Amino acid sequence: MLGDAAHPMFPMGMNGGSQSIIDARVLAWCLARERDPVAALRRYDELRRRMVNAVVLGNRDLGPEEIIARAAEHGGPLPVGRAEEISNRYKKLAQATVAQVNTHASWTVLPHAADPAP
Repeated sequence: MLGDAAHPMFPMGMNGGSQSIIDARVLAWCLARERDPVAALRRYDELRRRMVNAVVLGNRDLGPEEIIARAAEHGGPLPVGRAEEISNRYKKLAQATVAQVNTHASWTVLPHAADPAP
């Protein structure tokens, strides 16, 4: 349902672990906001499927490890800016650019007013 069990990813870019963390937060967020667990699971699927599929397909094209592969093909370090171009393309795909991270609403599940403080 989440993490490595749900995403057929190559082990690149630490995405199995990072996607597991995001999955857990989004699932908790959905369950906290929906009374019906089936509706919560449906919402979770709607929120995660498209983005995760894009990351899975991106990983099949080497993901961030493309930098290493291109350097090997090139016979040494890549020309100035090429590694950064590859890295930035993958960050954007994974929604991990500074701007994307800083402008995304939090998936934090806030305690209900009636709940005792932790």
